Amino acid sequence: MAWIRPVVDHIFLVDRGGVPMIHLSRGLPTGADPDLIASMFTAIVDFMNQSFHSMGHGDVRSIELEDYQVVFGRGRNILMFLLYRGWESNRLERRVAREVKALERRHAAVLEHWDGDTDRLVEVRQELEHLWRLRERQDVVEVLRTKPAPVVDAPPVVR
Repeated sequence: MAWIRPVVDHIFLVDRGGVPMIHLSRGLPTGADPDLIASMFTAIVDFMNQSFHSMGHGDVRSIELEDYQVVFGRGRNILMFLLYRGWESNRLERRVAREVKALERRHAAVLEHWDGDTDRLVEVRQELEHLWRLRERQDVVEVLRTKPAPVVDAPPVVR
């Protein structure tokens, strides 16, 4: 791999049901609908966690794709996916886990009762932009704003 230090290219923040909340990017196009990407990663994480839990193992924290590493951070109300290039980084895994907990603590009122209104996520988005030095893609903002607000159900049961 040509990169030595990890370079974060995308961050996806989704609610506990897998509904996209925020997508930040280094400006690189994803080539796909961010809803599809968020749903795919949510399904992968849920499937892998259920499979590994049944074997007596803990949660999956990361996976490797051809050109990217993907780190997962799960909280009570949100799931963060961080896509980066470079060598695998346990430090980055720990940072994502810490940041998810910190976001949930600082923005509990919004994240616990999020109703699909992305305007309520302004402070969360600004904090993520500052922490990771990424920006929200305007094409994604327009897609999310034109979609109807999702119906938020109870969190899935993971055993």
